[in-house]
Amino acid sequence: MPWIITFVISWIIFFFLVDWKYIKYTIWSGLLASIFQLVVDGIAINLNLYTFYDVVIRVFDSSLFFSFGAPFCIGILYAQTYPKGNMLRLINAFISTGLFFIMEYSLIYIGVLKYVHWHYLYSLLVDVEALLTLGNLITIFKLAPWMRRQEE
Repeated sequence: MPWIITFVISWIIFFFLVDWKYIKYTIWSGLLASIFQLVVDGIAINLNLYTFYDVVIRVFDSSLFFSFGAPFCIGILYAQTYPKGNMLRLINAFISTGLFFIMEYSLIYIGVLKYVHWHYLYSLLVDVEALLTLGNLITIFKLAPWMRRQEE
């Protein structure tokens, strides 16, 4: 049930913050974020680094409700708020990582995510790297709204 609650909360926040004018571009960032999450979690789970419990629907060793909840919504919102300046991009990645980490810690606290051979610091590093990589892809594919406004 916690995975479903995470899914619902993610989508509620998403609906309050999303700019529907740019969804046709930024949805790709959400899909990329979900793919990153599925790959990283799939590898980590198969290496017995951590594990998920009480998964309602499993997809590639992860929770379907998680993959298409928080990472998908964060990916879209990350693209929609992607700043122009490099320093702001770095700050954005750290703030987004912090927010994502709070959610991850909550999942550990309630017992549906358990670190086996993993540490909080590893999650922070992987999350920052994933968001920086996602930011590079946002730039390459021009997924941020301010990049599209110039073309429209």
